[in-house]
Amino acid sequence: MSTHEGVTSADPGRAAALALIHQLREVALRLELAAGEFARSTGLHATDVRALIRLLDAERAGIEATPTWLSQQLGMTSQATTAVIHRLEAAGHVERVRSPADGRSSRLLVSESAVDLGWNFFGPLLERLIEVTGSLSPSEQSTVSRYLTAITATT
Repeated sequence: MSTHEGVTSADPGRAAALALIHQLREVALRLELAAGEFARSTGLHATDVRALIRLLDAERAGIEATPTWLSQQLGMTSQATTAVIHRLEAAGHVERVRSPADGRSSRLLVSESAVDLGWNFFGPLLERLIEVTGSLSPSEQSTVSRYLTAITATT
């Protein structure tokens, strides 16, 4: 076994952890490829798809998604984020509405048509993922959730 990654056969715990991390990387890659295919099939930029995903995540979490917030989430300049927002607005995927908390700023909402478009494409995949996840016991789901939460915080 290669010691390049700091793993030797004498350290099976470390090797098992690295194998799990490689599996996680494979899942991330496959989800990224699916998002890329969605972008190609809808004529969106890959960054536009990432923006839509972050906006939907914000909605689920009850976070008010502003252009500044989206810029931070995407790791982009405000000018580049404005271009993304304009493309998404022009395509009818995002609506800009006045913030109830601060009337001088706007918040971003994903349109119902964009949600429908996403479900039409990703729905079958999501159903398969739900089925696989549902086959785990509540204890196993809790363990996976704790692991993914820790991995997210670490990265």
